[in-house]
This record gives sequence, structure tokens and C-alpha cells, in this order.
Amino acid sequence: MKKSILAIIVALTAAVSASADVVEAIVIRVGDRIVTQTQYKKRMADAMADVEQNTAPENVAARKAEVRKTLIDDLVSELLLKDRADRLGITVSEGEIKEAVNRLKQQYNISTDEQFEQSLKNSNMTRADMEARLRDTLVTNKVFARELRSREEATDAELRERYNREKERYRLPERAHLREIVVLKPEDALKVDEARRRANDAAAATRLPNADFGKLASTLSESGTRDKNGDLGEVSRGDLVPELDRAVFNATPGTVLGPIETKSAFHIVKVEQRLPSEVPAFESIKDRLRKEQSEETFQRDYKAYIENLRKDAFVQINDQNLPKV
Repeated sequence: MKKSILAIIVALTAAVSASADVVEAIVIRVGDRIVTQTQYKKRMADAMADVEQNTAPENVAARKAEVRKTLIDDLVSELLLKDRADRLGITVSEGEIKEAVNRLKQQYNISTDEQFEQSLKNSNMTRADMEARLRDTLVTNKVFARELRSREEATDAELRERYNREKERYRLPERAHLREIVVLKPEDALKVDEARRRANDAAAATRLPNADFGKLASTLSESGTRDKNGDLGEVSRGDLVPELDRAVFNATPGTVLGPIETKSAFHIVKVEQRLPSEVPAFESIKDRLRKEQSEETFQRDYKAYIENLRKDAFVQINDQNLPKV
């Protein structure tokens, strides 16, 4: 699922006050910058909304707990970076903000201001909120570019050493390339036998001499894969419902299986190819290795940089003012 604009914006630096003239409780103070209860609640709500929109249901609770645990440190880090940007005299122009907004629109295939405003509304954000957070993020990126050391790309030799050390992490499961013909079960129980008959007829047709499974799928299947001649692509062991999984991964290539009845449909499946569990070749995952290496190096440098800024800064966390959640 493609993330909402909220998912992108909520990850950006939060807008926080630099003024001491406030009339509500302060949760965090870093130098002259503060986060009030209202700002903290808004940031927490945005983060929780992002989790609910973009996390698998079984992982939502754990992800929310992680957000609650790390939010204070995240906010402190953001304030430290803002303070550092001020000391370095780093600013962002209106032109840079406009360019960043245009990139955001392109990312979501948004062609009009009306569509963009509606996307922001759906994410419970105003344009001013969004532009403020974009500005903060651009400032942060400029700080990183100036202060974090240049990270040279790992050489192929270094990447191959990592590959040899960790290659079991990249092992692919047992897979099969399938085509399918699906006959859906009607909601009317009295019509299920008719659907079963059509599935049996379709299966019989696939087993005739010189039968073209793909062409039959394009006319007989009731699944979205009919537009691809029934091509389901590669599936891994465990991806399918149990009755299909067992049949597929006990079949030899070229076998036509079914009809196999599941809760919602009758499936006729052709096993085009079986692929064993294997470690992919170095060249096929070299780019992935390089990206992971770069991300890990950045995270290490970022952590050390923030720790150094925090060591020299006035940081106050008022636990008694944290909202009850």
C-alpha cells in the first residue's frame, strides 16, 4: 500500500516554538526552544495515525509502543538540529520550499492544487503545517550535508566480504511460478454446484491435447489475473492458502492441479516452474547491499552527531507534564 502524504510529513521535523512566552505546560526544553503539551499531543496523534494507516494490523500495537518510547528523544534531536542550524546561519528560501512541494506532488501523481489540498485535508493537515515541516526538513538536510562526514561508497570487495559473511540473511524461500484459472463461489448457495461444474469443465479443457492454459485463463478465469493470461507470477512456500500450498509444492513443473476448492473459489493451477530455496548471487543483490551499508553508516554517524550536540546543550525533560496516553 502506498503511504499517504501524512506518512511522509509525519516523519519530517516537527514545528516547535522558540518562544518562552507560553501559558501552558512545557514538556521539553532545549536551549531556548520548547515543546508544549499541545505540540506533543499533536505530534503523537500524527504518529499514531501514520502507524494505523501504514502498518500491518498484527504489528500496530508493537509499533505504537515503539513510537511512545522514542518520541521524546526524536523531538529532542529535532530541536538540537534546529539550534545547530541557527548557529550555522542555515536558512531555506521560498523557492526551495516550492520545489519540495512540487516533488511531493510528483511522488503522489498530484496534478492540481485542488487535489493537493484534498490530500492534505485527508491527512488532517493544513498547507501551512506541511510547508513548515518541509522547511524544517530541508534545514536539517543542509546541516547534515555540512557537518556529517562524507560517506564514501563501499567498494565491491567490501560488499562481497559482507555478502560472504551474511549471505544466509538473503536466502530466498522455495518458490513456484504459477498460472491460474479461478471460478468464484457465488453467495447464493444454490448456485455453488453450477460454479463447481464450470470449474470442472475448465480443468478438463486445460488437460486436452495441445491446450493453451494461458488462453483458457483469459476467457474462463474470474480473477484479475485473467488479463495476464492467468499469470500469477512467483509465490513462496506459505504464501497460498494451505490447501493450495500443499498441492503446489508437492507438484512437478508442468502439472495442472484442481479444481481445488477453497472458502471463496475453485482454483485450477498450472505449475510452470519450481524454484528451490537458494542464496541469490552476489551481483543480483549488490545494489541492495550497497544501500544497506550506506544507511547503516548514516545511522551510526547521525547517532554520534546527536549525542555530541546533546552533550553540550541544555536539555530539560519535564516528565510530570507528559500527557497521559
